[in-house]
Amino acid sequence: MTKKSPKANGGFFLALMLVGLIGAGIWYFSPSGGSKSLPPVNLGAIADNLPQGINPKTLVVTQRVDNPIAGNTVSFSVNEGERLDNLAGGIVYQGTSVKELAALIRPLANNEWEKARLAYSWITQNIAYDVPMAETRNIDDLRPATVLARGETICSGYSNLYQALAKELGLEVVIIEGFAKGGDVIVGDDPDVNHAWNGVKIDGKWYLLDTTWGAGIVSDGKFEAKFNPTYFATPPEQLIVSHFPRESQWQLLPQPYDRQTFDTLPALTPRFFRDGITLVSHKKNNIVAGGDLEVTIRTGNDVQAVAQLMDNNGQPLDKQYTLSQNHRGQVTVNAAFPQPGDYQLLILSKNSQEETYYQAIAYDVTAQGAGQPFPSTYGTFSDKQVRLISPLGRSLPQNQASYFQIQVPGAEKVVLVDRERRELIPLDRTGDIFTGSEIIRFDNVTVAAQFPGSKQFWSLLEYD
Repeated sequence: MTKKSPKANGGFFLALMLVGLIGAGIWYFSPSGGSKSLPPVNLGAIADNLPQGINPKTLVVTQRVDNPIAGNTVSFSVNEGERLDNLAGGIVYQGTSVKELAALIRPLANNEWEKARLAYSWITQNIAYDVPMAETRNIDDLRPATVLARGETICSGYSNLYQALAKELGLEVVIIEGFAKGGDVIVGDDPDVNHAWNGVKIDGKWYLLDTTWGAGIVSDGKFEAKFNPTYFATPPEQLIVSHFPRESQWQLLPQPYDRQTFDTLPALTPRFFRDGITLVSHKKNNIVAGGDLEVTIRTGNDVQAVAQLMDNNGQPLDKQYTLSQNHRGQVTVNAAFPQPGDYQLLILSKNSQEETYYQAIAYDVTAQGAGQPFPSTYGTFSDKQVRLISPLGRSLPQNQASYFQIQVPGAEKVVLVDRERRELIPLDRTGDIFTGSEIIRFDNVTVAAQFPGSKQFWSLLEYD
């Protein structure tokens, strides 16, 4: 498939995705349609066995254990996890008894880890997120039997069911209440609680999981099942960037974060960790900039990143306001602001086997000035890890000399394309850096490159 610039390719556009069915908007480049976010609603995290007369809509349970010790999540095999996920997907159960469901799962599990994973996999593949309940704030019975009967729930129902099922399988499990960035609800008037997830004890060590965030996405106000194993036994140092438990012991970290540190972290999604991304230049969420901004990150092998600037109303701005340069494991993201104001800068990533870029990082930016837009880039610019040194501005002065300096690894020739005269103007080559000074007398200057084994020139970027 021929790759094009995000701007030029009509098949690529932005859509709002909810990670794990929560209120925060997570963006991605995708050929499919858009979606909407949910407003916050009230609900509680509830125990599986309630005394008579207790309203299951409002009770919040805080659970503590003595000195929980975090397990080693690296020891879990990805292939073994996939095998168990497939087994769980084959379990058909339409009843309302946690005990009966556990009886179907138990013969498939040989140890505590397999029991914990099968319970996670079955719930996330069979229980839908109840969008109407969240939107209307009409919180229904969230006890496990009711969740099984209805086949859908919200975060407390997910955590209740996992606790009940895992206990029936012989595991020690707790419900953890706390604050998740973009969490799906606010419990009562408590600003520190808006979400519920679980901790499970496996072979004497504790692991964190979130069946709500592992179940799927909401698109156009409707639930779409999208099983996500990332939120089973999520490493504590990863989960803390989005989940802040009321009880610090459930961070499972040797040095727990305080709430202020948590609040200043950029919004990082599982893609950030999966793609081996490291923050280099900006490690806090809020950035004050002038008319432009440069952010640097490092990525894992075979990973590319792009950026998208959002206005104060959550609407995407034209791609000319960002320039993303992937070069030898380092990504430089430049952003220019149309005018002073508040913005959100999103950084999205993918590997070479994927067509879609998914959000990895989000920054909140206050711009105190206006900057100049950047040239448009094409897919080859990113694929070949091209680095534009100058000029960075989108508009080139007419009848004046502009100095071009661009690094194109592997290219044999780099040229400026004069479409009016149908002329190619070569740049001088020194290694993989191409330079040249040219008086611009035509509009829409395209920079293109020729690579070994091909007579074709591939467009890299375009100026006005």
